[in-house]
Amino acid sequence: MSTKIKYLSVVSLIVAVLGSLVAWRIISNARLADARHVMPPLPVDTTLAVIKPMPIQLTAVGQVQSEHTVLVQPQVSGMLQRVYFHEGQYVHAGQRLFLIDPAPFQAALASAKAAYLTAKAQADREAPLAAKDYVAPQAYESAAAAATQAKAALQQAEINLSYTTIRSPINGLTGSLTVRAGNLVSPTAATPLVTINQMQPILVQFDIPQQFLPRVLRYDAQHSIRVFVSREDGSGDLGEGDLVFIDNSVNNSTGTVMLKARIPNQATQLWPGQYVNVNMRLAIQPDAVVVPQTAVQTGQNGNFVYTIVNQRAVIEAVTEDRQVGDEAVIAKGLKAGETVITRVPRTLRNNMPVSVNRTTSAPGSPTSP
Repeated sequence: MSTKIKYLSVVSLIVAVLGSLVAWRIISNARLADARHVMPPLPVDTTLAVIKPMPIQLTAVGQVQSEHTVLVQPQVSGMLQRVYFHEGQYVHAGQRLFLIDPAPFQAALASAKAAYLTAKAQADREAPLAAKDYVAPQAYESAAAAATQAKAALQQAEINLSYTTIRSPINGLTGSLTVRAGNLVSPTAATPLVTINQMQPILVQFDIPQQFLPRVLRYDAQHSIRVFVSREDGSGDLGEGDLVFIDNSVNNSTGTVMLKARIPNQATQLWPGQYVNVNMRLAIQPDAVVVPQTAVQTGQNGNFVYTIVNQRAVIEAVTEDRQVGDEAVIAKGLKAGETVITRVPRTLRNNMPVSVNRTTSAPGSPTSP
């Protein structure tokens, strides 16, 4: 009996040891599996949110307009004898452009001059006679009136002759010629001889939504509003100038207000009809919280950024006030000095461990439009 008990005790002990070994192996395998499923920290690029001056501005699409456009039309009819410029040439005020055959007008002037001299001589002869009542007063008055009429005809002939030389009234760039030398021209022609556009300075016209009008009027009353012009895609610098015109009414069909800026255009980069991007700088905010635009994400509840806290990515809800170039101005939700992730990987989630791959320093100067 004792032998059997001893045998059972040994068997029980062996079973217990085997059970412990199996349990230990299961737990070890589970821990190893958990260890295999733990993801390594995700490498990210970061930067610090900074405080710096940033412009308060409105962006719009504008169209370039010449401030002064002249449609050159002849004032008298005749044959176009000469053209003194090449189409597309820059001309100056007073520069000779066209010559209409002056011969008929020179002959008319000579005839008018002779008629005036004859009428004036007749009136001069009758003046002393009328004073002594040798001729009727009505005769002298008729002679004097004829002399005055002849003088007016002479002046008109002189004016008509001067019209045969057509000069540029402004400094500007000429367009395409519609009539060549040898053709007859007339003041009643439907198309002008040439169109001249003033290029320096030049205007840029653009529209803003009516809700921004009070803000524009407020800043315009305080100081001159600066306007920056770039290409339609926002690249390049095409010049800058001042806001010079705010329309006196709101367009009922679009709910917008039309504005104009005058640009010096010294390099003649802006051309009438060209579409451009307009940044109207209203003021400078000296203490704006700024992060790269790539750091701002959009979710179901609005904008947010990922900050790094204890080597983990943490979502912070933010309110983006505006975008200036490739930077975002944060109105609420972020403080200067906080580390934000600038390029967010698709696999990044809240509270995920991260490692800093690269830290970029934020520029310290305002971003120019």
